[in-house]
Amino acid sequence: MNKNYPSFFRILSLILTTMTLVGLSTLSGLSMGCGSNSTASVEKIMLGSDHSCALLSDHTVKCWGRNRDGQVGDGTFTDSSSPVSVTTLSAATDIEAGDSHSCALINDGTVKCWGFNNYGQLGNGLTTSSSEPVAVTGITNATAIAAGYSYNCMLLSNQTVKCWGFNNYGQLGNGLTTDSTSLVDVTGISNATDIAAGEYHACALLNDHTIKCWGYNGYGQLGNGVTTDALSPVVVTDISNATAIVAGASHTCALLSDHTVKCWGYNYSGQLGNGSTTDSSSPVVVTGISNATMITAGAHHTCALLDDHSVKCWGSNFSGQIGNDSTSDASSPVLVTGISSATAVEAGEFHTCALLDDHALKCWGYNNHGQLGNGSRVTSNLPVNITTISNVTSIDAGYSHNCSILNDQTVRCWGFNGNGQLGNGSTTDSSTPVVVSDISGATAISEGLSHTCVLISNHTVKCWGYNAFGQLGNGSTTDSLTPVLVSGISNATAITTGDHVSCALLDDHSIKCWGYNYFGQLGNGLKADSSSPVVVTGISNATAIATGGTHTCALLDDHSIKCWGFNGDGQLGIGTDVDSLTPILVTGISNATSISVGNAHTCAVLDDHAVKCWGYNGQGQLGNGSTTGSLSPVITTGITNASAISTRLYHTCALLTNGAVNCWGYNIYGQLGNGSTTDSSIPVPVTGISNATSISAGESHTCALSSDQKVSCWGRNTVGQLGDSTVLSSATPLTVIGF
Repeated sequence: MNKNYPSFFRILSLILTTMTLVGLSTLSGLSMGCGSNSTASVEKIMLGSDHSCALLSDHTVKCWGRNRDGQVGDGTFTDSSSPVSVTTLSAATDIEAGDSHSCALINDGTVKCWGFNNYGQLGNGLTTSSSEPVAVTGITNATAIAAGYSYNCMLLSNQTVKCWGFNNYGQLGNGLTTDSTSLVDVTGISNATDIAAGEYHACALLNDHTIKCWGYNGYGQLGNGVTTDALSPVVVTDISNATAIVAGASHTCALLSDHTVKCWGYNYSGQLGNGSTTDSSSPVVVTGISNATMITAGAHHTCALLDDHSVKCWGSNFSGQIGNDSTSDASSPVLVTGISSATAVEAGEFHTCALLDDHALKCWGYNNHGQLGNGSRVTSNLPVNITTISNVTSIDAGYSHNCSILNDQTVRCWGFNGNGQLGNGSTTDSSTPVVVSDISGATAISEGLSHTCVLISNHTVKCWGYNAFGQLGNGSTTDSLTPVLVSGISNATAITTGDHVSCALLDDHSIKCWGYNYFGQLGNGLKADSSSPVVVTGISNATAIATGGTHTCALLDDHSIKCWGFNGDGQLGIGTDVDSLTPILVTGISNATSISVGNAHTCAVLDDHAVKCWGYNGQGQLGNGSTTGSLSPVITTGITNASAISTRLYHTCALLTNGAVNCWGYNIYGQLGNGSTTDSSIPVPVTGISNATSISAGESHTCALSSDQKVSCWGRNTVGQLGDSTVLSSATPLTVIGF
């Protein structure tokens, strides 16, 4: 066997408690938007070859990373750099990640697996891969599972062990070398308390604290002093006080009761940790480790969590997987940089993750398939946060930029900045959030095409960015790279911005607008632009406002809606395509609770949580299963629990009462967030979002704020509008970093 073969491992079962997940965001992300309810937290995380999976407290599972063989389990074969839900899986109590497959233990003692299945490792009697979980046949009393390269083993309630799948070296432990698509008994094991699976060998920890191993032994990974394969279990020498075991590709390690660690087997990269690179067929002491509380093994590296909450790793490091800011192998333990508060550690094939005591998760190492979960595919030899946002209270997406209000009422923006719409005094784009100058007391924010406005706690409004049409409202048409005060507004309660227009709802329920007015979108009966606010005609009972590209709408206190401006596509919802310079009543709407205006379409949430939309529908943005426009409101298909709506250019998204998000319409940049770039004329679920509290649709991207105050964005990212420090577009949510 080639000593440089990029092989796989089995890792120690690892409980990660009380961590709230995000795509993922912003895996998109962990703070991943977890499970079926907004309070689900991470219970356990397992790292496969190039993918990762997390067990949530609501007993669902999310995975991310490489998905060529369906190992992510979301019903597709598309890689995901942020977490996605494993389909049709509930009541899971344990998980395992193999090389290219995954398995879950269910609370009734059954097991389900998904992914690569050429050797029968899914255990359903077939050799066909599956991108969704399938039941392992004939098991109702499993208590633990372990996944190897292309095989699995399970511990049963009677302390026996069964294995199935690939068996070229006897790793199934039944005395044969024949693959098996169904379960076979490991011979001579009747008192096991835990199991571990490496690439081609497996081990069991027994209730007398000894260890037995079986399978491939070319490097001495069975620990019995020889290098002869064993088709049935053999005793590991010189181990009588083991409390945990882990298996790498071709090496094995044990945590002992005195908090030291012993390892044996392949040592080409120093993964045995004894200061040498010489293989050992019997256990050797890892140097400098006397206070370990947990161990984990990757393909060719090993890590230990210490009682001072630091982490040490050793072995192969070509992708930075030992986390010491280098790519040089280490034959003795080295301290992982910047980790001093870890509560758990987990090693993948070429990457590693640690859970911190503040419930953050950091990962490091190889990231070609997004396995670090931070929404990028950039390898890191230092720990990186899956998310660093924790204090956002409001999010709004513009056409190519976004802004958030933080809980200290300051504002940060990111993305395109060619006209100063980020408000930081420059015109330099930023792929991470930057502080908006001279803003305090912010209570609401809205972005137009190239400008931004914020409502201040004293009921004034400030705007910045592009101003050719007077949309900043300060009496001029000069761009401003920093916020300027809108003139004549001292009693605003809400704001909205369109392409080149801005509006404010006042405390007397009237509305004032300013900016571009060629189509009458200011609602004052004229077509002249205004660089100062003007009163919208005939509105005295408004409760909400929304502005789009060339038209504006108001929700009234009787739950009806009035719109004004351009109507060439029926976006005013009045049954005709005639423009209106003043507000006119939308037909057939008498129970609306919220509204949102896109470029040429409009949508409303009704009091029964259904959604109606009207106007242009060329990309299916009305969500009624067609691409035919409508001059009056039509029901959006399949939405019965909407709580909020957001529209922008050619797509629409709805926040649901359960915290999930559905989107529909134009999707060339992945702005629907379902992992594809195919338009949809009916709502599709956004991947990995289940605890959203607000949403905002941009021109070609979308963002969501979650209940843990983290932000995820998805779609076009050419100018950094997803906020993940890259300019790579994403069809699934990425977590915004840098707050």
